[in-house]
Amino acid sequence: MKLRFILPLVAMLGGCATPTLYQWGGYDQLLYTGYKDSSKMEAMRVSLEEHIAAVEQSRQRVAPGLYAELGTLYLQLGQTDRAIANYKRERAQWPESAGLMTAMIQNLERREKDKSANEREAATSPALAGVSAASPSHEHTEARQ
Repeated sequence: MKLRFILPLVAMLGGCATPTLYQWGGYDQLLYTGYKDSSKMEAMRVSLEEHIAAVEQSRQRVAPGLYAELGTLYLQLGQTDRAIANYKRERAQWPESAGLMTAMIQNLERREKDKSANEREAATSPALAGVSAASPSHEHTEARQ
């Protein structure tokens, strides 16, 4: 008799469970492991790439922040172009992130532009490469003798 009441109750409660809106691909555990042991960050990057590819292939939306996280992992590897590309994907997928993503993109692009300008300047001024403002000139050393 008790079974008659329990089974419908269990069925009703089971029907109330809502499916998750996004597939996170174990992101929380990856993030925890990566921050706990930085040697695991490469594995985190690979797992995120695979998860994002699978979600995109299934024509679902990538969970908010995953493109940005992948971009940050690329930035830490020094791959600024790939970081910017992922920040742009995050901004396009999630317009509410536009303020932050636009600022990140602009800062990185400005940094890359400044770095390129400095490299060009150094390449065009090879005579100044070994000269330091602190090094004494020959005139001063001769005057001391």
